[in-house]
Amino acid sequence: MQAFLTLGKYLTLGFWALPLLALFGALGEPWSQYMLWAGVFIFFAHLGELLLVQGKLRSHGKAGIMDAVMVILVGFFYWLPIFKQEKV
Repeated sequence: MQAFLTLGKYLTLGFWALPLLALFGALGEPWSQYMLWAGVFIFFAHLGELLLVQGKLRSHGKAGIMDAVMVILVGFFYWLPIFKQEKV
């Protein structure tokens, strides 16, 4: 399970390189536009995810700015291990 979460973190971080490349015009049209829209969609999805899990993160002492940034960047790959520690 830990290997899956680590791989997911790296793949999600790697995804963010594509909208950045599209932002600087490194991808050709129409891929540049597609990647920008995908980046916007994923950003707002992770922002909503942050709103949903913020209270539980706060109860685990993980309500700092870097925790919020990590949820926006990698989503549940960041907070899932934190919540699983609670059950052990």
